[in-house]
Amino acid sequence: MARTLSPRVTQGPAPDALAPRKLPRQARSRATFNAIVDACSQVLASGSYETLTTNSISERAGVSIGTLYEYFPNREAIVAALVEETCRRLVLRMERAVDEAAAMPAFEGMEHLLGAGIETLGLQQNTLKVLLRDAPFVPQLPAFRQARETLTGLCQDIRLASASRLTLPQPERDTWLISQMLFGAMLEIAFLPGPEAERAALRRELAHLTFRMALARDPRPEEMAHGGGRNPSLATPARRRRPAERPAPYL
Repeated sequence: MARTLSPRVTQGPAPDALAPRKLPRQARSRATFNAIVDACSQVLASGSYETLTTNSISERAGVSIGTLYEYFPNREAIVAALVEETCRRLVLRMERAVDEAAAMPAFEGMEHLLGAGIETLGLQQNTLKVLLRDAPFVPQLPAFRQARETLTGLCQDIRLASASRLTLPQPERDTWLISQMLFGAMLEIAFLPGPEAERAALRRELAHLTFRMALARDPRPEEMAHGGGRNPSLATPARRRRPAERPAPYL
């Protein structure tokens, strides 16, 4: 059985220890800042959180340890910057996927949305697998919490646009619950070891389960076929600009 991402219980850093010492203002300093954050991702992708150190990050980034400490007070602050960028990319990808899915039949669009989330979470440079398991402060980071809220908001937008077709007894609460379950399932599928075919099969079954929860029936053939026209269930109203869309210092 695949290992779940239950975090280990350890003491997290104080909130004021998670902010960068300074933010980049010019192209050269921005390149250095980005190189440090990228190096953190690379070290985590090839190792573990326990072995992540400021020395290993500075070596991978090609900067001196003194330069690293000009920008960050500790490894946790670098991790926080990495999580912020990871969450920003995830939100942007999911917002784009909603727009893409609106032109697809209902079930195909739902599977496309889930596939976009799973693919983004499973990217090689995405180190949430390590961080959620070994760094319990990560789910409490403002960027992570805001991303979760934004993704839940996308689900609520879809609900509002397709209310006449749904069979949810408590629409707002049920949508919130479904969005939380989907995020957890997408994480587990994205990080599942083994062949891609197994992840694809799980993605499709997750789409079936979600469809049944929302519409209380299985998808019809025309809702699964390609080229079926615009999907009213995913034609969301104009979305308000959310805080997660604000440009991050890591560009």
